[in-house]
Amino acid sequence: MADCQSPETRIAPETSTGINSLIAAANKQDRFKLLEDDSVPAGNLDISIHPILGYFDCDGPMNQMLLLASHFLAHDTILTFFVPLIFGRELTTTDRGLRKTYLSDPLTNASDTRRRELVNSTREALHCLAHSIQFDWMRTDKRVYARTTVSSIKSVHAPSCCTAFQRKVTPKIEMNTRFKVFYTDKNGYLASSRCAQFRHDFLFASTIVHELVHAMGVMRRGHTYEEWICADHPSTEWGYAWEHFMFGCIINPQNRDQPGTSLLMKKAWADGKIAEDAGGKEYSNVSMPYIAQWFRQETWDIVAEQGPIAIPPPTTNFKIQSAHRYGAWIVSTDSVNIKQDIVALQLQWKQQRRKLEACGIPQTTSIKIFWRSQSKEALQRHNVATPSRIPRKAQQYPAYGKKPHVSKVTCTTGSKTVKRSAVTKTAPPPHAPQSNALGVSRKRPAEATDSGRAGKVTKR
Repeated sequence: MADCQSPETRIAPETSTGINSLIAAANKQDRFKLLEDDSVPAGNLDISIHPILGYFDCDGPMNQMLLLASHFLAHDTILTFFVPLIFGRELTTTDRGLRKTYLSDPLTNASDTRRRELVNSTREALHCLAHSIQFDWMRTDKRVYARTTVSSIKSVHAPSCCTAFQRKVTPKIEMNTRFKVFYTDKNGYLASSRCAQFRHDFLFASTIVHELVHAMGVMRRGHTYEEWICADHPSTEWGYAWEHFMFGCIINPQNRDQPGTSLLMKKAWADGKIAEDAGGKEYSNVSMPYIAQWFRQETWDIVAEQGPIAIPPPTTNFKIQSAHRYGAWIVSTDSVNIKQDIVALQLQWKQQRRKLEACGIPQTTSIKIFWRSQSKEALQRHNVATPSRIPRKAQQYPAYGKKPHVSKVTCTTGSKTVKRSAVTKTAPPPHAPQSNALGVSRKRPAEATDSGRAGKVTKR
């Protein structure tokens, strides 16, 4: 592994004919603060570490990450997302000829008293999951961040535990060791800038909760096959559903060749074919002020009172599309300065192609770049329809006030030794989508290839 570089030098080489070089050119000299922003304040999160995170060392460099993950699991306005996952009934519908099984929302039309009971029961279910889950590290391809599988170890429950959970199997979350190495490397987390730490903590915390959403489903069903949460969701991927609910988009790092977490990009949660028909998936920038706000207590005071929808998605300064129909990249922005840097990049690509072809190396990748000027307002709109962040009748939910109902528990690290066990292949119900039979995982975005076509999505 290469030595850890300073955050200012973590930019993609502009000579490669791919999306990373396009991002580097668009963010020339970090013009959009995707890597560093000296104006962002330090984090001041104040919350007890959730017991479900007891596997991790809360006294070391991971502390800030664990505080953020605990906020993702603590507030009533967020726990409403989990209610249908635990207590919803399976319903069926037909959508464009496809039979879908989705979950009812017990919160709809429920009284205030009943809603509070459901939210409190959901909080208790998460505490129940805390003693019924396994964590482990895995060495795997850098495209796989984490995955949730089914362990054959029987889950242990007390009579007072959540009755919605089955008792036969235990969910197991495996995380890429790249996360841990950055925290333990002397040249890693502690030697990095505040913004570099924020990015890594944000990605790891959101990845853990993404996988906990999958684990919640395993605890209820006993297998990894997921139904639709809402019938209008683009897929049955529960982790993405939570990210869309929380952030209004899917946020991932683009460059994975260096230690830590590189600059972050976002995409809309939408059907891939529909996005392709609309001109290609759009990847947009995520600036550091957006990430940094999640480490401030005042942000969580807003979330506790109004829900995550009160925090707007990241402001888009530029978009990059891989347009298969044109065999080209499309860069959209309202910044004139980007245009000249993109033009310079395309000249570099042409020169590089001529050199390679002169050496007898055939080139089949596209080096076309189309430029599209869009207003700031137009940049904030997706090219495809996306589900509502709060698809249910959120206005019916009670106002919870600024102070969330948070269990006052201290961090208990417990045993760091997790038993290895065989992954159980459990038979899905007849109507279940035939997807990943062994586990569900947090996936990286479909990375556009040099040919200008969206690459195949692989597990992360």
